[in-house]
Amino acid sequence: MRIRIPNTSTLLISALLAIALTGVAGCGGGGGSGPSFQIPADPTAATQDNLESLFDQISLQLATAKPGSDRAVELQGQLSTVGAELAERASAAVRTRLSQVDRVDGKLPLGAIERELGGVAPIKRWDSRVHAQINDELTTELSTTQRVITERENRLASTPERDVLDRINLLSELSALSGTGSAKQARYSKQRDDILRDVSMEAEEAIRNEDYEKAQSLLGIVQEVNPQDKTTRQAKCEVDGKVIVKRFNDALETGRVGKTMNMLTEFSKTDCFNDIKQGLAAEAAPMAEAFGMLAQESVAAGDLEAAYQRYQDATILSELLLDRKANLPGVQTFIKQLDKKYQKAIAAEEYAVAWGCLNVMTEFGPMTPKIRQKLRKARDEISRRAIRGLTAYPFEDPKASETKVGDAVSSKVVQYIFRTIPSDVRIVEREQLERILAECERRDSCGELDTADFIVQGSILDAKVETTEKSGRETRRVVTGQETVTNPEHVRWSQQSEKERKNTPEPPRTVTRDVTEDVTIQVNNVRKVGIISVSYRVIEASSGRVLFTDSIQTKQEFQDEGRQGVQLGNFKQETDFVELPPDIEILSGEDGLADVISEAIGTKLVEFLKDPEEQYSLDAARFVGEGDFVEAARKAAYSIVLREIKSKETGTLLDDLKDYAMKSPAL
Repeated sequence: MRIRIPNTSTLLISALLAIALTGVAGCGGGGGSGPSFQIPADPTAATQDNLESLFDQISLQLATAKPGSDRAVELQGQLSTVGAELAERASAAVRTRLSQVDRVDGKLPLGAIERELGGVAPIKRWDSRVHAQINDELTTELSTTQRVITERENRLASTPERDVLDRINLLSELSALSGTGSAKQARYSKQRDDILRDVSMEAEEAIRNEDYEKAQSLLGIVQEVNPQDKTTRQAKCEVDGKVIVKRFNDALETGRVGKTMNMLTEFSKTDCFNDIKQGLAAEAAPMAEAFGMLAQESVAAGDLEAAYQRYQDATILSELLLDRKANLPGVQTFIKQLDKKYQKAIAAEEYAVAWGCLNVMTEFGPMTPKIRQKLRKARDEISRRAIRGLTAYPFEDPKASETKVGDAVSSKVVQYIFRTIPSDVRIVEREQLERILAECERRDSCGELDTADFIVQGSILDAKVETTEKSGRETRRVVTGQETVTNPEHVRWSQQSEKERKNTPEPPRTVTRDVTEDVTIQVNNVRKVGIISVSYRVIEASSGRVLFTDSIQTKQEFQDEGRQGVQLGNFKQETDFVELPPDIEILSGEDGLADVISEAIGTKLVEFLKDPEEQYSLDAARFVGEGDFVEAARKAAYSIVLREIKSKETGTLLDDLKDYAMKSPAL
């Protein structure tokens, strides 16, 4: 007899089958059909190892079950339940890992996606539907990243070599999009590092040649790409200091130091400032003294603008680089001349210039109670002018209209505006309007009138209520009374045999029933439609120029039914009267059309009138460009007070105001 030795694979399968046949995972008799499996009531609570073991056991049983048998169907259902949980867990793990990957411009790095795509194949064995879903998600992410990489590569190819920073940034993005460890990532990183090395070497050469401005630009590129590089930071700090010193020396020779001082002020806010402060201090002392002397000479020449700039320069240098108050020769004479300019500005009612002069005086001199009082008075005058006046003339009603709503609409428009933007608009009482218009007509100009800046005028194009009535009838089947009739049950009882009647109780001989009849009722349907349409405009009071114009229409609809009273027998229909608001209430009552259209007009006018401080700032810049510093000071001052009222940031506006006041001509 020959003995056949099975191979290793056969032995392994036989062993697994033997284990399965012993009833692992909750066996039962099953009549030779194989053991039963106990599926966890909550598969999500089972451990990963238990689920994988159970999936393998069920798979082995399913392989031996007769296809299409009840046992095969049962096993397939169990396998699907366990496999779905395993597949969902694996997919969730993939999504979790990818959620922890830093995206580049919203895109996942290519390497991370490819790693996950290579590891999702086992999910298909557990559940092909879940595998298809996660595979589609990864494929979509892959296509998106590949498209972005191609776009960046095209931009890199079209970017000139001289645009160093743009090329470096593109290479950095391509490196990040490619993902750590990929060949593409290594290639892009090397290209970027090569460019940075060349830039650093070029910067070093510029420093050796004392071309500090070129070195500053090149080191700025390196520092922007590698902000944590301490060596580059230190080198740039030193170069920045040398550039500032060079510009100061050039500025002293040319007399143009404004931009240099601004650069120093901005540079003082950087981390580098303390590193170079000592090196600049030696140069700062004579510079500050020189600026003070230049300021004194400007004061003697009556040039307050130049004196103010030089005093500021001396102050900045002393405070930033020498940590001491500046020595300002001639500053008392400067303040006296400022006071004279302030007095002239007040006399000319140029309160913004006066306010600017006072602020300059307190910048270099003490804040006395007298100056504080002057500041308050000037600010009050500015505030009064900054908040623009508005009045509304009663809107004209149509001559043929019996209902007059124009007065109500204009009043409610003004109320809405003031209620919504009280800090932006000052309401002028209507009684003053006729005087304003009469004075404008008499003078043929409104330039000197400041009672109202804006006049709102309008016309009621239409204000009516259209009423339509429809009469009709409706027929109802109603109960009008009751009647007594023979009981059909008694008739049937009487027709039975005597024996049957003895065994059955006698029903009542008669019964009462409802009498129903058709009744026709007169119905009256009434519909009211209220309509108001308005044309309105905003006029500049000083010139009569139309600044804003618009028209608007609104309507409301009301409807009700009334029924004629009817009585027929016991039925009674009470008279139901039509109840609709009267026409005057629809047009001008509470929440009527006048209220609705007034709010709509008010909303549009608020949008037009609100936040004038923003326009004031723009106007100030425009007047500077035109060389009108008096008007620029006025607009800047208006913007400041309104921003302060609203607790908004004023930014550099106060400094701008002082500068405009100094540049304004003698008044």
